[in-house]
Amino acid sequence: MRTRARIRHKRQERVQRQASKRICETLSSDQRRILQLASVSYGDGEIARELALTPEYVAHFTNGLLQRLTHEQLIPSPEWRNVIKWAEDEGLLIQQNMQQGS
Repeated sequence: MRTRARIRHKRQERVQRQASKRICETLSSDQRRILQLASVSYGDGEIARELALTPEYVAHFTNGLLQRLTHEQLIPSPEWRNVIKWAEDEGLLIQQNMQQGS
């Protein structure tokens, strides 16, 4: 029984890695910049002004990403801080962190 559970767990991990990779690959440059600005506590309106996007686009993207990550079980609960942690873990915020350090 333990072997079956281990196999099931490994399969779930593989599926989650593939989903995470697929999500990272489909993010546009604007969406990556939205994540970077959100990671330093910018609100939707501030991000929209900074990137010359509509606030509706920013809100739609953030809500969509939150739902997508929750659906794929890549974050434990539907909270924005979990999205930021996921983005850091996936290396999407490395450039922003290097800019803050310099």
